[in-house]
This record gives sequence, C-alpha cells and structure tokens, in this order.
Amino acid sequence: MKKYLCYLITLFVICFSTCSQAITLEELQKQFSKHVTVRADFVQDRYINGLPNPLHSTGKMIISQKFGLWWQQQTPFVMTLKMNEQRMEQRIDDQKPQIITAENQPQLFQFNHLLTAIFTADKEMLTNNFDLTLSEHNKQWTLVLTPKLAPLNKIFKQIILDGQQYLQTVTINDMQNDKTVIVFSRHQTAKLTKNEQLLFN
Repeated sequence: MKKYLCYLITLFVICFSTCSQAITLEELQKQFSKHVTVRADFVQDRYINGLPNPLHSTGKMIISQKFGLWWQQQTPFVMTLKMNEQRMEQRIDDQKPQIITAENQPQLFQFNHLLTAIFTADKEMLTNNFDLTLSEHNKQWTLVLTPKLAPLNKIFKQIILDGQQYLQTVTINDMQNDKTVIVFSRHQTAKLTKNEQLLFN
C-alpha cells in the first residue's frame, strides 16, 4: 500500500508553482488548481534499510484535472499507473493490470479523497490532516507536511516539498526509516494532445 500512497502524494504536490515575491501558505495553496494539465519527467531513488544502494527509477508523469494521473516508470522496467477518483490501474510491462477500487481498498481511497480536496485548495482539509511548516530562502521554498492523523501518521514521518518556479523535489520519510526522493524536471503545462488523452483509457 505504501508504494501507492507515494504515487498519490505526487498527485497534489507536482502542481505547485510560486510567485516571485516571498511566498505564503495561502499563495502556495492557490496554485493547486492553476494548471489544467502538468507534465514532468521524474527521477526516483528509494533508500531502504539493509540495501547498500538506492533503488533507482526514471519516468514521466501527467496530471490532468479532467482525466486524473498517468504515471509511467520507464526504467529499470516499465510500470504504468493510471488513477482517477473511481479507480486505480497498475500494469507492469505487458502483464495483466491490477485494478484497485474503493470497494477493495477503502483506506487507500479515503486517502485519495483527501488528496483531491488538497488539489482543489481545501485549506481546512489540509490543516486538519497535516502540521505545516513553510519557509523560503533565496526564492527557494520548502513546505514540510507532518501527518497528524491515521492512516497517514502510521506510514509517513514527514513529506518535504522543495521548489522554486515549480516543484523540484519531494522527500518522503516513512515510519520504517526508509526514504524516497523524487526529483521532477522539464515541466510543461500545454493542453493535452489527443494521443495523451488516450493514455488515460
């Protein structure tokens, strides 16, 4: 379940962008619904206790307010995740896809609804579920999310977001003392093409 939650975290954090002046929490939250579509490349490293080297992967992602999340890990193997408010689908290479719905993973979809509320700038929901610390230095902002309610506080210690014009890095520290670092680049916000829309089918 933890790997799915890590994917879901990106659903709301990738769309942050900032203003040129000192950022405030209110200004940062307004950016959740600014872009209808956001694309980015990502590099992910998972640091797991007992392993000498991090698990390294790369890929691409698209977030669409209309269609949901398309996340494709391209190395070291192809893994595609598609998610909207009704279901999640994960496919590894050409294997049969794994379908996750609210019926068979209710806790996961409770978390999904939380992220949807965050994505639409629901400040009350955000502050009810996280302790927030926002800072800025040399136009680089950092937002620390510390979960305070289950199931989030049973899985994550902190989620740290760093960005400038766009979100650049997400660091996820979990309760097993493992760490996931996701670095985003090549952000694009143009309208979805017809071929990109087909990716969500």
